[in-house]
Amino acid sequence: MLSFCKSGLFFYFTLILFRLLLDVSYIVVISEVYSYKGYLVNFTISNYFLSWLLYVSSFYLLKHKLKEVSDYFFLMGVLSSIAPLSCFYGLDSERPIFPVLLSVLTFCLILLVTRVHVPFFKGLKVVRYGRGMALVFSLICVLYLVFWYSVSGVQLNLDFLRVYEFRRDNEELAAHGIYAYTNNWTYKVFSIFLMAFALHYKKFLAFTLLFIVQVYFFAASAHKSVFFFPFLIFGVWYYFKRTDRLVVIPVSFCLLILATLVSFILFEDLKLTSLFSRRVFFVPADLTYIYFDFFSVNPNVYWSNSILSNFLTYPYDLPVPYIVGRYLGDETMSANNGFISMGFAHFGIAGLFLYGLIVGGVLRFVNDLSYNSMPVWLAVGLSIVPLRTLIVGSDLFTVLLTHGFIVAIFLIYLSRNKYG
Repeated sequence: MLSFCKSGLFFYFTLILFRLLLDVSYIVVISEVYSYKGYLVNFTISNYFLSWLLYVSSFYLLKHKLKEVSDYFFLMGVLSSIAPLSCFYGLDSERPIFPVLLSVLTFCLILLVTRVHVPFFKGLKVVRYGRGMALVFSLICVLYLVFWYSVSGVQLNLDFLRVYEFRRDNEELAAHGIYAYTNNWTYKVFSIFLMAFALHYKKFLAFTLLFIVQVYFFAASAHKSVFFFPFLIFGVWYYFKRTDRLVVIPVSFCLLILATLVSFILFEDLKLTSLFSRRVFFVPADLTYIYFDFFSVNPNVYWSNSILSNFLTYPYDLPVPYIVGRYLGDETMSANNGFISMGFAHFGIAGLFLYGLIVGGVLRFVNDLSYNSMPVWLAVGLSIVPLRTLIVGSDLFTVLLTHGFIVAIFLIYLSRNKYG
């Protein structure tokens, strides 16, 4: 039994179990409680079978052991994006197949690009004292944000259910101008970087202090995800410094969905379902369908709201997330979603192809930067937050700049060490 649990077969078994639990959660809870939001069950055998065929075919992307950063990315892509997308398609025959199919194909393209050998990437030399410079600069940025929040007038809030009451006002006070970038970089990259190296060097007191600072950043920024970042980095360190088996991730996701089901069935409590299974998995997948639906019949953006704004006219009167929010009936809703949705919003299928090439190239670069120059768990930990945001949270170029993925990559480059 123990040998089976350590095998690749058990890894794939947990992937299947996770999809089954998503199906049960959707039928028992989501479609019952949130049917007014469009979460419906229109079951057909053909759709359900095809949804499983697409989901299982995505296993081609995966390895059951963590050897490089891209291995983590593909596993999170399958679990966080393809699994709930296929669940929707399998249980609601009114939904089209194209969002699932194109998502699988885009991830396959990314995989192909990551397998292209680029000699220049591995030829970059280690920067002398680079790791020390990166640590000092990160610490300065963290201390400055603590100072900035303390004098900006933001109201602190630790209640997860009230974050939206504080977010907009706090952003107006503390996240205007250049701070819209630097604040994100600090609590999504610099503080994570410091925590990762605190764990790497077994400086547990430093990690504890940084954790407290991160809680303060959560209270001031009013972004729930900021609170969970330390748990992510601690989990990555604690588990992957001991083993390279990736099975812990689908097992954890299975336990998470199971907990939401138990909470609802036994206690009629929707908090866990709303916070985790609905918000983490089903909302991003539902938004992917909505983005495809909207931009299949409305003008594409062609990056006229970002890198091509000086050359093209933006076709809408609101940013893309708010346009989609208005399409859903709430003009105040910022319906952000990941690179699949945004690639399609920009340039349809061609946008997905372009984003697949760029994401694959970035992942190949990160893989080669970290090869034999740091533990793989450390490279994953330093890029874990931008990668998660890329999959389900924001546009590719927004993740690279606003959410600090370029900054994280530069820190990885500086912190490379020939001794690991």
